[in-house]
Amino acid sequence: MKRVLFVILSALLTALFFLALGQDMTREWTGYQSKFFRTLSQAERQGISGGIKQIIVSDLNRIDRCTTCHLAIDKPQMALAEEPFTAHPGKYLAWHPVEQFGCTVCHGGQGLATEVKAAHGDVPHWEQPLLRGPLVQASCRQCHGNLNELSGYAPLLVKGRQLFAAKGCYGCHAIKDVGQSVSVDLAEVGSKSHQLIEADFENMPPPHHRIHWILTKLDNPRVLNPGVPQDQLPPGEEEVFPTAMPHFGLTPDERQALTVYLLSLTDANPPVSYTIPPEPQVVTTYDNDIDRGRAVFERLGCTGCHGPQGVGGRRNWNGGLGEEVPSLIYVKAYYGENVEALKEVIRTGRQPVPRADAARPQPGLYMPAWKDRMTDSDLTALVAYLYSLSELLPAEASTAAPAGDQATTVTN
Repeated sequence: MKRVLFVILSALLTALFFLALGQDMTREWTGYQSKFFRTLSQAERQGISGGIKQIIVSDLNRIDRCTTCHLAIDKPQMALAEEPFTAHPGKYLAWHPVEQFGCTVCHGGQGLATEVKAAHGDVPHWEQPLLRGPLVQASCRQCHGNLNELSGYAPLLVKGRQLFAAKGCYGCHAIKDVGQSVSVDLAEVGSKSHQLIEADFENMPPPHHRIHWILTKLDNPRVLNPGVPQDQLPPGEEEVFPTAMPHFGLTPDERQALTVYLLSLTDANPPVSYTIPPEPQVVTTYDNDIDRGRAVFERLGCTGCHGPQGVGGRRNWNGGLGEEVPSLIYVKAYYGENVEALKEVIRTGRQPVPRADAARPQPGLYMPAWKDRMTDSDLTALVAYLYSLSELLPAEASTAAPAGDQATTVTN
């Protein structure tokens, strides 16, 4: 009996061995390598070997096996071949040798994997999917502080940074020590886990990863946080407002550029030997306080809530003045010669803002305090600019404020 059992187990072990051997010989990467070698002549195969390829970059804590399938990545003569057998485009490998940088530090994905979906990061719970196409420009910011010099190589990254400032995102979001605290700090949004960026995948179709989440959020902020009507909540629970982030009506190109920039905001800390310092800051001079004040208004992100040229119109759920952020074109009519009162509002902010319905929760947007974020001369220039906005009004309206509580609705 024991001999029979021994024979059966031995046969089973032998079968499992050959099964494992067969599986190993038919893995995806072996198929790609076989196909690649069939396309080459004997002479072209010289210097190219098969098997698992592994690049270890200790300085960047990376282990990449991407070249197991991308065998010709450093072979310029294969520039016209199909993926994954084509050479890397441009001169990027001359500037970023694979042995020194690896692959995933720029392209994302899962370096240790050898199957296509896993290697590209297209699997559940992997938070760094492959940066396809122009999205790979997001990686440049890890090492390159000289972004202005990259406009020819990473135009979307440069454009995204400009859009972030132009759309007034700094008025609510901080990036390290620049910007405000109305909403989350985005300094590491490109590398934070889904939980930390509050990604609500229940309201978003697949793929469920950071890239798609950012694109969806920029397209329509309410999709990810639509809010819950009060009559649908259990008794005693507070009403849930939709996101306070305005709908900016971004074009597809603008959404892509902003996504590239946001993905570039990571906790990456490469060694100094890999980095290029930022360009020296250029000091801008202005002909008058109004021009300087306009620059302050844009730099601090006031347009994000108050709109371009302070015309208002951003939705602020349950906020006073029609649940909208008020226009600033009536500032001169409100305050007249009482400039110090306006300066004090800007310095200290207005928290909380008046509610349209006292029984409902506080509005999501509020006027933050700016006293620690601008100099007195910038504040004086900003007030000059705000007063100049009255020129946007018809002559008969420029000296008459609209009806309502002037002291509580002008800058919330």
